Amino acid sequence: MSSLPHLVLGTSGHVDHGKTTLVQALTGIDTDRLAEEKRRGITIDLGFAHMELESIRIAFVDVPGHERFVHNMLAGISGLDAVLLVIAADEGVMPQTREHLHICRLLGVQRGLLVLTRCDKVDDPEMLDLCADEVRELVKDTFLAEAPLLRTSAKTGEGLDELRNALLQIASETQRTNSDRSFRLDVDRSFGIKGFGTVVTGTVRSGNLKLEEEVWQWPLQHPRRIRSLQVHGAPVEQIWAGERAAINLSQISVEEIQRGDQLAAANSLLTSYLLDGELEVLEDLSSPLRHRERVHLHLGSASVPARLIPLEEGQLAPGETGLVQLRLERELSSRHGDRFLIRGRSPLRTLGGGTVLDAAPNKSRRLRQERAQRLRQLSQGSLSEQIQSATWLQGLRGTSLAELALRTPGSAKALQKEVAGLLSRQVLVQAGQPQALLFHPEHLERVGRFVHRQLEQQHQEFPEREGLPVAALQGKLQRIFPLTGVSEGLLKFFERQQLCSRRGEFYALPSHQAQQGKTAVTQLEALLELLKEGGFQPLRQTQLLEQAGLDERTALPLLKQATFHKQLVRVAEDLWYLPPQLERFREQLQQWFSTHETISVIECKELLQTGRRHALELLEYADRQYWTRRIDNHRVPAKLLH
Repeated sequence: MSSLPHLVLGTSGHVDHGKTTLVQALTGIDTDRLAEEKRRGITIDLGFAHMELESIRIAFVDVPGHERFVHNMLAGISGLDAVLLVIAADEGVMPQTREHLHICRLLGVQRGLLVLTRCDKVDDPEMLDLCADEVRELVKDTFLAEAPLLRTSAKTGEGLDELRNALLQIASETQRTNSDRSFRLDVDRSFGIKGFGTVVTGTVRSGNLKLEEEVWQWPLQHPRRIRSLQVHGAPVEQIWAGERAAINLSQISVEEIQRGDQLAAANSLLTSYLLDGELEVLEDLSSPLRHRERVHLHLGSASVPARLIPLEEGQLAPGETGLVQLRLERELSSRHGDRFLIRGRSPLRTLGGGTVLDAAPNKSRRLRQERAQRLRQLSQGSLSEQIQSATWLQGLRGTSLAELALRTPGSAKALQKEVAGLLSRQVLVQAGQPQALLFHPEHLERVGRFVHRQLEQQHQEFPEREGLPVAALQGKLQRIFPLTGVSEGLLKFFERQQLCSRRGEFYALPSHQAQQGKTAVTQLEALLELLKEGGFQPLRQTQLLEQAGLDERTALPLLKQATFHKQLVRVAEDLWYLPPQLERFREQLQQWFSTHETISVIECKELLQTGRRHALELLEYADRQYWTRRIDNHRVPAKLLH
């Protein structure tokens, strides 16, 4: 486990309300690192500080308050345990105070503190009380409604001890629920250090990472090697969920990884230009969000221009919650349950936020009622409903168990158990090797109808034939399901559903009975007669067809059909025998072995009065039937011959 319990806090609030000064008063660290920040006296980019408080390691992410730099603020807010909403007592609630509160709520922050700063600048106690009342009114219907409100002054030290005690209380109430998931970190800074190379920082969103483990860069999907790990400047062997960490990567330049990228385990995210989600629109907007409206999507530390597509109506009104698809200008990596925010491009303001439901959906304009219901079940349904809906949404693409873990919130163990139950009840269908895919039976109904049409057409065109060859039907399905084993698995499913019937090397409709016409019967009888006349040296395929006056297209189905009905046995690629001939061969072998221990090809040739090649092929057939067993160049009797 991590060496110290830890808490990650973000500061939020209006520009120049004392966030950076407050953090410095608590930690002794000035988070304004840029020259322009020093010159202007405001935070432009993310700043970081830390402290230890009664064996609790507390990390601060100091975010900019100016409206022009909210995009920087959003890059650092993912992975926070709590937020300090900072309001200057001498100015009160301001526009960015409200926007930052909206942002924290929409991104799922669930706890925090209310901090009045610069209380030393307000002489009138009543004015302080009015400011406190204004703050309480602002947060009354939010996650901060019951949060402590602390009056502080970085200059005099007023309220700082009470603030530290409140931080300890929040730390004791913080429970990490995502440590069982694989490692994931949103990169919020990337820089180079001479002699060390490229370093990235961020808050570990889930899981843990050891020095010797592999990590992948997303959405590039490229493995990266770790040189060292740090937490608050100290080297460590492992980093954990919730920690502010620095990762030194080898063999990569600063330009190759940037804010918005993620470091995560292999196969742990989905990458797409599309996202389906549930969006809550802020109620204080002056106009609705319309179809194809241009927005900025913020997800993790990434910011990407996008088009907004409402999926149920043509627009989303202020205060409304609805299903949307976001079409991105570049790929992003995410998974089910990730929180996102959208902001307007002109003016720059927060429009709403929501949750990713499908991280790699199909492109949609409008939703049928069924698809809308399935998307909502991904958000609100039971685990069983979520699994069925995620599988249904994939259609004929299917989904693996590993991918299903990225499309639903369940743990791997819970998913395996639930999927096994759904498969046993045939609520889901599994097919494919080595990686099995899961399908929803509703979509397989279309495939079943396709198989039915193919077999029906075959029976209409060739009523005398047993059905459609297995390889031919599998080949047709492989155009839809190219992965190995899927077509075979689905045909077995259709057999269980009695949609088709396998008969040897053919598939047919269960009701089909081969109806040989007079011509076909005559042709087959001619072939059988020619083979009978040949004895132990029957005609080979080319000669057989020539003497029968038939071409391959006509004759081969007849030969295969006769083989299926056990009128013929195929001994070699181009050689057929009648069953009575082979039974006579078996009897002659038994008689031979009654007086001999072995038989050679030459001896078999003389015994049957046939050619050497025919004798060899018959002995190889006898081996396959376990009548004989080969030892060097001879055969000895096997058990089935006795």
